[in-house]
Amino acid sequence: MLRLLAFLCAGMFAILLIGGEDHGQLRPGLVAQDSPAKAPAARITSPAQPAAVIEAAYTPEAAAQPAAAHLPVVLPLIKPVAELPEPEATEPEAEIRYVSARAVNVREGPSTEFPVVERLTRGEAIRVMWVEDNGWVHIVIEGDGISGFVSGDLLSATAP
Repeated sequence: MLRLLAFLCAGMFAILLIGGEDHGQLRPGLVAQDSPAKAPAARITSPAQPAAVIEAAYTPEAAAQPAAAHLPVVLPLIKPVAELPEPEATEPEAEIRYVSARAVNVREGPSTEFPVVERLTRGEAIRVMWVEDNGWVHIVIEGDGISGFVSGDLLSATAP
């Protein structure tokens, strides 16, 4: 067992000695940015620019220029507006009505031909969005997120 452990440790040491050697930075584009004294051939060329243009742009004189030539661009601050207009109400004021019948069906459309979505009981408060020409009312029930149509004859303005 001890021989097996020693053989394993020697093998791992040899693998790390051979394969784990640090070769330094292998991407020449990053090396050129870190040390400007490198040769211009060490820079990465993009397909959009020929190598001659990049090599011509890099000169040892340009690398010797002070760091002030490489300052970032400073943009002016945006001044806040003194008065912003008030946001307009996107949702119209809705009227609150109450169910006056014992039970009312909420339907998908403004007639009895449409399927029933929900059933409401006496005294439940609903929000009226609009009233159709045929007397049906489009309603929304806030807490449940239910919307549909109810006959306007079955609603009252006061709680029963």
